[in-house]
Amino acid sequence: MVLSKKRTLWLSILLGSLSAYGPLLVDMYLPAFPIMESDFHSSASMIQLSLTMCLAGLAIGPIFMGAWSDRVGRKKPLIIGMTLAFIACLLSLVTHNIWLFFLLRFIQGLASSAGQVITRAVAKDLFNGQQLTKFIALLMAINGIFPIISPLIGSALLRFTSWTGIFGFLGIIGLLLLLGIIFGFKETHAVVTDTQTAPALSASLQNIFQDRPFILFVLIQGLVYGAMFCYISGSSFMLQNVFSLSKSTFSLIYGINGIGIILMAELSTVLIHWFNELQQLKMGLIGGLAGAICVLLSGLGPNRLWLALVGLFLVVSTLGLINAVVTSLALQRQGQHAGIASSVLGLGMYVFGIFLSPLVGIMGSYTYLPLAILILLCEIGALSLYHRVNHLVRK
Repeated sequence: MVLSKKRTLWLSILLGSLSAYGPLLVDMYLPAFPIMESDFHSSASMIQLSLTMCLAGLAIGPIFMGAWSDRVGRKKPLIIGMTLAFIACLLSLVTHNIWLFFLLRFIQGLASSAGQVITRAVAKDLFNGQQLTKFIALLMAINGIFPIISPLIGSALLRFTSWTGIFGFLGIIGLLLLLGIIFGFKETHAVVTDTQTAPALSASLQNIFQDRPFILFVLIQGLVYGAMFCYISGSSFMLQNVFSLSKSTFSLIYGINGIGIILMAELSTVLIHWFNELQQLKMGLIGGLAGAICVLLSGLGPNRLWLALVGLFLVVSTLGLINAVVTSLALQRQGQHAGIASSVLGLGMYVFGIFLSPLVGIMGSYTYLPLAILILLCEIGALSLYHRVNHLVRK
């Protein structure tokens, strides 16, 4: 399908924002944890559990979102998902019960997962080959803006309001995205009536899970995201408690690393002229592994801040390159089942993070050795799987 530059840019902004809405729900309210602990008369661990509930929704949602969009089209699930997320944000403003808040956080994650899953399927509906890689890289660049601004926005809002103001702001963003879908998005996938029966769905899933390279791409992406979630969970303790950096300095470093994701995603659109997607994937994984080694070395003996910062930048920024090319490679293998394939990719992105994030703090908040080891294991695992998938694809 040939789209004008104006239409491509609009879709990039809309789809990039939709795919980033889930992570925005995760990141923006983190500075408000101490306030919420007091308002809910609860413990810090209970407030942190609300983050886990949102991540659980983001992990479970992809299981059915993609298949649903393959059956009814892309637009309807996006509208329903964003409507539910918007309502759940509004209800968060008036709840005073921690258990009800947990439920609302789960719904927010579940509903916003539609944006992450379906935007990838839409990209496959519209593009293929190098065009698909370039478009996904553009989505990643736009997506990468949100990790930069979300903690800054959250901190700024807390100067004028409480944590409820953050969820009010998130609700407004959700409403704007909903209006963008309703009035600015045209269906890209034909609605299926009779052919997508349960046996057909089962056959599609069987086809996907029998595609070994596709599954390896999912695991590679999952491990890289596992390293990213370890960074998200532990970097604040690492930089503030171990290296005694201020909150504003931490936010600045967090933002710089987010800029790295944008730059690396855009770099893939340049490298595609000289290197294919598999070669780019190898470059990204080697860069991530180098970063993980730097983080580990910085914590052995006297803590070296400069080495830790270089390592974290490499680990985080290479995600932009890796995610762009691995998503393109995976969807090109399963383009006929783009929605379901995107669901499996989405599930893989969060599974490792859910299990690894709690392990970051097992030795307390004044050491980052567990964080360094977990990130290193994720990067080693991802690069090992790359060698396997490269062998299979080149057969």
